[in-house]
Amino acid sequence: LTNLTMLSLDRNNISDISSLSNLTNLTMLSLDRNNISDISPLSNLTNLTYLNLNNNSISNISALSNLTDLTELVLRANEIPDISTLSNLTNLRWLNLGQNKISDISVLSNLTNLTWLNLSGNKISDKQFEYLYYKLPNCDISH
Repeated sequence: LTNLTMLSLDRNNISDISSLSNLTNLTMLSLDRNNISDISPLSNLTNLTYLNLNNNSISNISALSNLTDLTELVLRANEIPDISTLSNLTNLRWLNLGQNKISDISVLSNLTNLTWLNLSGNKISDKQFEYLYYKLPNCDISH
């Protein structure tokens, strides 16, 4: 299976993804609607360009810091409070962070390739949104 480039394991009640750590040829991975809390096994999947972790139990996303080829990332409906790790992911064009526990979005101003961003359902001040609109004028920001 190490030659796989695309994998979807949506809605499978998965909690342990350690077996995915050797699938380094993956470019697309979807783990939507599972019970995942630990995403550290994904840290070696540096060829990923699309990653969907929607609707899990994730609070720590530091494992994503090396996934610099990502262009699309879905982290909606998790328990994420800190998104500072995302500042390295400058190739991101599409990012969904809706329905988390995010209050500080300042790191997103570095993501100048973003064209679409969802931040709805978080506790973010209007002042931060204004600043982000100014820094990312070509991005459609939903909040």
